Amino acid sequence: MNKYLLYLLILSLLIPSLVFAQERNSQLAYRYFQDKEYEAASGIFNELYQTSKSKSYFTYYITCLLKLENYTKAEKAVKKEIRTYPDDKVFQIELGYIYKISGEVNKANKQYNKTIENIIPNKREYITVANALRGKGEHELAIKTYEQGRKILKQEHLFHFEIANILMFQRNFTQMLDEYMIALSVTPEILQQIQNQLQSALSQDINSDLNQILKTKLISQVQNSKNNIVFKELLLWYYTQKKQFDLAFSLAQSIDLIKNNGGEKLSLLAKIAMDNKDYLIAQQCYKLIIEKGTKSKYYNNALIGELESIHLSLESNIETKLKDWQALSEAYTSYFKSIKDINQSIHTLIRFANLSAFKLKAIGKATSLLNTALEGRNVKQSDKANIKLELADITLLDNKKWDAILLYSQIEQKNKNNPIGYEAKLKKAKVSYYLGELDWAKAQLNVLKGSTSKLIANDALDLSQLISDNTTLDSTYSAMKYFAEVDLLIFQDQVDSAKIMLNGFFKRFPGHSLSDEVHYRIYEIHHSQQHYQEAINELNIIIKEHPYENLAAKALYKQAKLFELQDRISESGINYKKIIVDYPESIYSVEARERYTNIRNSNSQ
Repeated sequence: MNKYLLYLLILSLLIPSLVFAQERNSQLAYRYFQDKEYEAASGIFNELYQTSKSKSYFTYYITCLLKLENYTKAEKAVKKEIRTYPDDKVFQIELGYIYKISGEVNKANKQYNKTIENIIPNKREYITVANALRGKGEHELAIKTYEQGRKILKQEHLFHFEIANILMFQRNFTQMLDEYMIALSVTPEILQQIQNQLQSALSQDINSDLNQILKTKLISQVQNSKNNIVFKELLLWYYTQKKQFDLAFSLAQSIDLIKNNGGEKLSLLAKIAMDNKDYLIAQQCYKLIIEKGTKSKYYNNALIGELESIHLSLESNIETKLKDWQALSEAYTSYFKSIKDINQSIHTLIRFANLSAFKLKAIGKATSLLNTALEGRNVKQSDKANIKLELADITLLDNKKWDAILLYSQIEQKNKNNPIGYEAKLKKAKVSYYLGELDWAKAQLNVLKGSTSKLIANDALDLSQLISDNTTLDSTYSAMKYFAEVDLLIFQDQVDSAKIMLNGFFKRFPGHSLSDEVHYRIYEIHHSQQHYQEAINELNIIIKEHPYENLAAKALYKQAKLFELQDRISESGINYKKIIVDYPESIYSVEARERYTNIRNSNSQ
């Protein structure tokens, strides 16, 4: 083996151990630094810098010396690096910082200004120096650096974005927005970057100082820069952030007309509005896109979106009538007659089947729709699973419990370890619960507690807990089985039968631990039937008679919402205050505090 190969072999053996030693020393140095043992840390950081020449280690080394007030040593160390790297302005900024920390402010300013004046005329160099100054808290000098860069490089529109970011840190929002607006007018492509920065600023704008300034500024820019559409886009973004969808709607419509893009902004706004439960604005957006006809690439999505927004709107409105669901059913029928490929609209088909079965009681029609879809060609496995899951729900609605279990089992087997498989398993466990097979149901639910889906895991935990809490003292499980039968009737929308059984519970099982749950189910039925005073009365029983049960805080919250619905604001305020004081750990306490504060503020005005 020649000397060269021997050298390479030795080097290959040494390098891993050297890297490991450096990493170990680095961790040790950081630990000393965090523990404020600056003497020990400084020596290790210096050794690490000499070995690696990483500026990060050097900065920590100098910081340790400054913490130890060893200014002379720090100055000598930095000056040595300046002699070695005369063009590296970061070391020169470090020297100015040492002077300032040691109390020599005039000397520090002189060093900073000298560094700025001698920057090599290069955009990157100005950014490097400005960043170094910002790192030392010298924000005004960083701005001065950028302004000098504009002048020297003879580019008046350089660094607007960078300066604005500094002004944001200083909470100088007026000048910050001036810089952003200029930057945007010069380079519209940075719209997304500016939106990201403003979103960050708004999230930290506790006193709403920025909010009104931004709104006023954007409206002014739109009015005075009519040909610059980018300001309209930014104002649209602002209205969307503030959930002012009615104002956003007009802007989206205007932008789409100018751009002639088939309704892109309207389509995006519709989705956001729908996610925020503003179904009316979503429908208005979709209607405008549909009016553009098939030439718009968003046309089919708009047809689907309009149906979905109407469906969600009807579901959220407790005053929805049967005729409203019938009208929507006709709209679904019309849509499916107009399309050729059903594979593009599987979700919509499932929604149609759900409406047909659960709202119109047309179980045969719903089953036929889903079975036809399952027989279709080129239907994806994931879509088949979703179709089958809805079919299983409708089968259970039709009281064919064992057929439903079979369908849920098939979905679970074919979709192990994914969300729809877990959902099928949860629903199968619920059928076991409805059948009174409580031990078997609980065993399945306990498995699902570890599901990757938080929603499924929580539902499994809640039902498992309900069974455990109410069967400990009842070896026959008779009350729990009775209650499970009621839950099945509620699922099947047989609320009158459910109500009779619930009212009979108290005679059959007086003083049972399920009593608060029974009252809560009766409340839900009254609420769904718009019998609000009866609903309030049921919640009141839970609040008065079961104050230490899990449902107490929930009952207070739901009752407060009903009081608000009836303009009984002072009573709702009493409930919110009770949640804050008596149930501070409840999931309702945060919103209760917010609503209570709003009520107090309204009363004080």
